[in-house]
Amino acid sequence: MKRFSAKEDNEIVDLYLNRDENAVTETENKYKNFIFSICNGILRQKQDSEECVNTVYQKIWESIPPERPDDLKAFIARIARTTAIDCFRSNNMQKRNAGVIDSLDDYADFLAADYSVEDEIDANDLANLLNGFLKGLTDRDRVCFVKRYYFNCSYREIEKQTRIPRSTVYTILEKVKKELKEKLSKEGYLS
Repeated sequence: MKRFSAKEDNEIVDLYLNRDENAVTETENKYKNFIFSICNGILRQKQDSEECVNTVYQKIWESIPPERPDDLKAFIARIARTTAIDCFRSNNMQKRNAGVIDSLDDYADFLAADYSVEDEIDANDLANLLNGFLKGLTDRDRVCFVKRYYFNCSYREIEKQTRIPRSTVYTILEKVKKELKEKLSKEGYLS
């Protein structure tokens, strides 16, 4: 069976668009470890993460078509992260893993309490504001922030992956959170 290189994600997307079941196999060959790392970063249990990975493949299959992602890896990351968070919530309705919940709940501190789904335009504006904020950070600060608050990596994992001392990672994240809070407050997203 032909394996696609990093430059041939469009061919994998075409397999999905043509409803060719090899699309899932090719996705697994190329992105299995990537998907597992996202799921396990949130779920922290191997068996739950493996089950979540299978759900991610199903959701990708169901999403393409109608969607045709320009960046397959980013598309997969978004689905994997959302699926893992859904699995975490489902698995832990009674028993909460405080470390992960605390990390995910950091988002809530930044957004106004009365923010609703009906505000699609505001959501788009907020996404643009956050993307602009991230682009304005140094590469080091952006990597630490995204690893912590998007991929839900622990300080220890960030230290290991980036070779930045844990205390420095903590300082970076506190500084970036403060800057983001000020930016969101200035733009009216904080209550």
